[in-house]
Amino acid sequence: MTDTTKPAAEPGSSWFAVDIARIMRLPARLRARWPHDLTPRPDAAGPGSVGDAAEAASAGEAAPDEDPGTGKTITETLMLGESSGRGSRRGIDVLTAWLTGFAAELNLTRSRITIVISSGDETAHLEVSLCEDLCLAVLVLRGEGFDEFAGFELLRRLRPQDLAQVTEELCSLIEKDCVLTLTYLSEAKVAGMELLHRVDGAWARPRLEREGETITVGVEQSLEGNAVRILLATILTRLRTTEGRQPPVTKQPPPLQPPTPRRSSSIGRRS
Repeated sequence: MTDTTKPAAEPGSSWFAVDIARIMRLPARLRARWPHDLTPRPDAAGPGSVGDAAEAASAGEAAPDEDPGTGKTITETLMLGESSGRGSRRGIDVLTAWLTGFAAELNLTRSRITIVISSGDETAHLEVSLCEDLCLAVLVLRGEGFDEFAGFELLRRLRPQDLAQVTEELCSLIEKDCVLTLTYLSEAKVAGMELLHRVDGAWARPRLEREGETITVGVEQSLEGNAVRILLATILTRLRTTEGRQPPVTKQPPPLQPPTPRRSSSIGRRS
């Protein structure tokens, strides 16, 4: 088992579930870098949600597998909630330092990808910050089967080439028919949105049709089983090829100068 008192700074295969109370205690300058849609709010940290979950899976222990139908697990999840034990002080300090380093790295973000997979009853919300050679992922799981993750956000460093596999794993957690919404934005102002719809295990791409100021969903195009992987590869390639490319700057004409008054001279005639 991974030593969770010293979370790795390199990309890995484990999600670190950090209680939102610890995230809220980050300095303001670091909280400002947190993905906006996943920034914890005071009302999100209920009195029992963080403490109970932390005691059920104390710092340094992997989340246990649930009985069928009672919960869902993703890869290896390391619950890093605060434990009420007196001997956890050193571990808490190390985890807070790791979280601080993770938040500081968000300043290196060059592009952002937001992936939301939802069936209505269950939702996986993934925010990915693409840096030069790694991705910083923040994940929130809500709805049926995700009760053990209430009061936690899951953090992970990823290699860009692993993002497609991670997204496929998240899709497998959503058991019902679902919609995958992906939006992206780069520092070069390259932005876009993609939609995929899964029905009975088969993926399709809805065609968006614009009518004036209204956007409607038209006929869907059936896709292969690896549609999610292909979509992520396409988006990553698009973002990588635009990195470092600055948005065009419109050259402004020089400011108009007020006209210089001309000095008139009169020639007098001598009578």
